[in-house]
Amino acid sequence: MEYIPNMAITNMSIGELAYWNEWWKTGEFPKDDANLRDWSQSTFRWKPRLGETIENEEVIYVLRGPRRVGKTTLLKLRIKNLLEEGVSPENIFYFPCDAIETPRQLRIVIDNYLSQQRRPGEWAYLFIDEVSMLVEWQKAVKLLIDVGRFRDCTVILTGSHSIDLRKGTESLSGRRGKIEKLKYGTPDKILLPAKFAEYIETLEPKLSNELRGLWLLSLKNRKAMFLQLAHGRIPSELKRLALFTKELDLLLDQYMLTGGIAQAIHQYVSKRKIAEDTYNMFVGLMVRDICRWKHDENYARQILRRIFETISSHISWNQLREGTDVRDSKTAESYVNILKDSFVVTYYYQLNVEKASPDYTSNKKIYFQDPFIFHACRGWVYGKKAFELSQKFLSSPEDKSKLTECLVGNHLSRFMFNLYPSSLYDPSNYVFYWKNKKKEVDFVIQLNEKFLPIEVKYSDNIQKNDAKGIYAFMKTGRSHEFGIITSRNRLEIGKKYVIVPLSILLLLA
Repeated sequence: MEYIPNMAITNMSIGELAYWNEWWKTGEFPKDDANLRDWSQSTFRWKPRLGETIENEEVIYVLRGPRRVGKTTLLKLRIKNLLEEGVSPENIFYFPCDAIETPRQLRIVIDNYLSQQRRPGEWAYLFIDEVSMLVEWQKAVKLLIDVGRFRDCTVILTGSHSIDLRKGTESLSGRRGKIEKLKYGTPDKILLPAKFAEYIETLEPKLSNELRGLWLLSLKNRKAMFLQLAHGRIPSELKRLALFTKELDLLLDQYMLTGGIAQAIHQYVSKRKIAEDTYNMFVGLMVRDICRWKHDENYARQILRRIFETISSHISWNQLREGTDVRDSKTAESYVNILKDSFVVTYYYQLNVEKASPDYTSNKKIYFQDPFIFHACRGWVYGKKAFELSQKFLSSPEDKSKLTECLVGNHLSRFMFNLYPSSLYDPSNYVFYWKNKKKEVDFVIQLNEKFLPIEVKYSDNIQKNDAKGIYAFMKTGRSHEFGIITSRNRLEIGKKYVIVPLSILLLLA
């Protein structure tokens, strides 16, 4: 059954709630559900790795992620699987929060389901979609927790705005259920666009089998390979992957157009073009979120323009507002943080080597979270068709190199989150840049007790001069023995650095 977004419920009866839970009537997931119909007909049938980390325990999960990333599809795939595994249909509840307006209504909806539809004494699964659309949603959830309504329940709450969900979950501290039973640690999950590895796993079965055969899906193994590189050794797995650099390169070029957004990938793979409506829908939802947090659309556009103009450079908040109508640095910072909390951009600080922590007084380097988001925002900022603009942008080696830095930063951030999962995780505490008066390094991450410097290039013309920043960083005494310089296809050991194809580094992260 296709969901009608503007439908609002009135008395919140079980009869009304059945509209979103057709399996109560039929015993099976509806074959005409719009989300799963699109997924099943797509050339990119992505099953995020994240889904495997959600366990059927008495826990309240919070799933965050950008607009259009596939959170609702992930929930519905899970519901379909539960039904196929034999879970009683009455014990599965899905509800989209854009059908109501207040936390009180949410409390009544959930209470009505638990009282009138759920089978008494049996385990229940509740999927509450886009809860962040309700201001102070946590009040309803907290009250239900405090009266024991979520006993023997697995609850998943989703939302598209990080700051709202983070503040909401902070007020639920100590009330998230039996999180000590979780194998995967934190009940706070972030669904980001598909990583390059997930892109390959979903689109290319042959290469996917290679990744599995080389144990590249294991975080422990990927960390071990990073450490081998940090000691100047090329793992045998990477030598094997180097045989496929031609295929990986073609896929990476494609990924730089589509990013990890399923709808964009499907359109490009099937039609070699991404529809303008796909970009516009993302931007429209992004702008709606910006305005919801009482920020001005025009200021946001101007700040985004400055981010495009200064991308890959270190910049202060005051410098960022130059050439805009934004009056002060605090306002500029506020707009960037709204974009960060909407999963559009992120930023990194310079590493304070002595303290092994970010230098919060330093300038920032601001990057986009995903190529599709990058191109969608560029189309909006410059008032041009995003797909045509993206093709022109990627035809310039200089411009393309800026997007490769975004990719590396994003993938390193996700790698570090997997190493140190936490509801308080902030990429800027784990990924840095470094500079002194003359030299700099694009990215630095901490592996064990030392730091690994990574210089991003997308060329095979790697010279010793490209390692000058790495050499300077090594003089701090906190570096691993070797650094990494990315290339297009070269995989070899240099003097105190290892050259690794960009596509392979992204598969490791």
